[in-house]
Amino acid sequence: MFLTFDRWEGQSPSLKFDRNFTSLGRQSNLIATVTDEGAGLKQVVIDLKLRNKTINLVNKQYSSPPIFYKTTEKNSSESFDLGKITNTFNQIREGPASIIVSAKDFSFRGLFGGNKIVIKKDFTFDFSPPKLEVLSGQHYIRQGGSECILYRVEKDTHVSGVKVGPHFFPGYSPQLSDKQIRFSIFAYHYDLPLNSKMTLVARDKAGNESRTMFRIKFFPKKFRHRRIHLDKQFLKKIIPKLTNKNPELLEEKDLIKEFVQVNNELRDLNHQTIKKISKRSSERILWTEPFSQLSQSKVESFFADHRTYFYKGVRIDHQDHVGFDLASVKHYPIEASNNGIIRYATNLGIYGKTVLIDHGCGLFSLYGHLSSISVEQDQEVNKGDIIGLSGSTGLAAGDHLHFGLFLQGIPVNPVEWWDRQWIQEHLWERINAIEKINRVGS
Repeated sequence: MFLTFDRWEGQSPSLKFDRNFTSLGRQSNLIATVTDEGAGLKQVVIDLKLRNKTINLVNKQYSSPPIFYKTTEKNSSESFDLGKITNTFNQIREGPASIIVSAKDFSFRGLFGGNKIVIKKDFTFDFSPPKLEVLSGQHYIRQGGSECILYRVEKDTHVSGVKVGPHFFPGYSPQLSDKQIRFSIFAYHYDLPLNSKMTLVARDKAGNESRTMFRIKFFPKKFRHRRIHLDKQFLKKIIPKLTNKNPELLEEKDLIKEFVQVNNELRDLNHQTIKKISKRSSERILWTEPFSQLSQSKVESFFADHRTYFYKGVRIDHQDHVGFDLASVKHYPIEASNNGIIRYATNLGIYGKTVLIDHGCGLFSLYGHLSSISVEQDQEVNKGDIIGLSGSTGLAAGDHLHFGLFLQGIPVNPVEWWDRQWIQEHLWERINAIEKINRVGS
């Protein structure tokens, strides 16, 4: 129980919007939170002011807490979805507007009138979606592969890119003479349904969105199925190390259960980490040459191999292998596959000692199972630079390199990126062709 000391406090209520905004559209999300931790909220009034009228959006009175009260008995905070509320008023038109929030509390200050705030936020109602123009012609993409599209957006476009099923691949500026041109390198996840939509999207700061289809031909692909037979010696050697280094895993006290947990939960956590790191990608392409497969290496496992795991002849798990296993001699020097910036250089669960290189515009290369790492985070590297030595750390049975490529955290087939002709046709020729057209037109 609390005495009335809070009722004499002099702090006014506070207002916080969940984001900065200068415009609102028909489908905008905007949350306003009014808070008073002292005496508690007494009244909140929110008005929308247009050119020639004022519309009341919220007028809420709160019951007074008793003189002796628990902290749970006062109304300390409430949030209002102003985007949803404003959408219910059909008379709203495009143009300048203001949101005015008035709030007061139950303080005895001000001749028992309470502490007050009045806050006005000016903005513009904008209901016109941004224009969107596809510039590149026919596009081709394989299941598990990548593709590039070029397009033009309006100046007020805030976010644009390609949506493939549930995955979004943002657009970037190719630094051409026309500053409104964007390109998006996107991927078709290897396990997406074959009828997943691919759509070009543009959204302005008001939340208005444009969508358009583009010419694209899709090539389905079948991936290999492999049977992996585990033995007790391997499990006893590998699994305790992984569970001890990853305290987020529950202790199962059963090698088979612990293997399944590592192969599923830890794998998912590692891929979430890769997605998170992908958000730090440079907004420009950091390379010019094709990517390179590890020199003097032999392919042991391919991209998107479907692996079924057996123990003593019994199926215990199934997972997909999202990269290439490349083998050479023990502790072979691992080369950077292309120019970029080191974004990660330490342990990463099933991948053991791992290096992640940012190549710009959401494209990352992963080097796993290393025995040692010779680079540091945020270090710039060139194609061919030695970043570590191959090994068998993580969930690995023997010395090799796990090499993977990710677009915005989505695994993609490295074969295309090793192919000079594919990169030339799908990326550089398209960008150069658009710039040539612009120069001729100007």
